[in-house]
Amino acid sequence: MISIFAFLVILVFAWIIYRNIFIADYSVDKLIRVIDGDTFELFSNDTIIRLLCVNTPEEDEEGYEEAKTFLEDLLYSNVFHMEYSNYGNYTDAYGRLLMWVYIEDESGEQILINKLIIEEGYGELMIIPPETCKEITEIIAN
Repeated sequence: MISIFAFLVILVFAWIIYRNIFIADYSVDKLIRVIDGDTFELFSNDTIIRLLCVNTPEEDEEGYEEAKTFLEDLLYSNVFHMEYSNYGNYTDAYGRLLMWVYIEDESGEQILINKLIIEEGYGELMIIPPETCKEITEIIAN
C-alpha cells in the first residue's frame, strides 16, 4: 500500500515538473527555429510549439514568408513566456504543444503573440473546440 502511494506521489510531482517546464520564460538560446507564422521549435526536434487560436499561411501560400518573419522577429528579439490552454487540450493531432505565447513590451506589459499576429494581419482566428479563444475573440467583436 505504501509503495502505491509513493508511486502516485512521484507521478504527481513528475507531472507538475513537466507542466512547469513549459510555463516559464524563454530566451532566444532555447529557440531552435521558427517553422512558420504559428509554429516554432524549442530545445530539440521533440518540442514543437503551435500557437493556440491562430492560423497563418502554409509554406506554399501567399503571406507565408511575411508571417514567418514576423514571428521570428518577435521571438528572436524578446524573452517569451508560454502558457497552456485552460481547456486541457495540450497537444494537437501532430503532437505539437498548443500554447499561448507572451512577450513583454518596454513598459512591462504582457503582449499575447497569438493575438498580435491576427491584429497585424499575418494570420486568422482559428477555434478548435474545446478551446474558446476568448483571449483573442474580443478583437473580432470590435
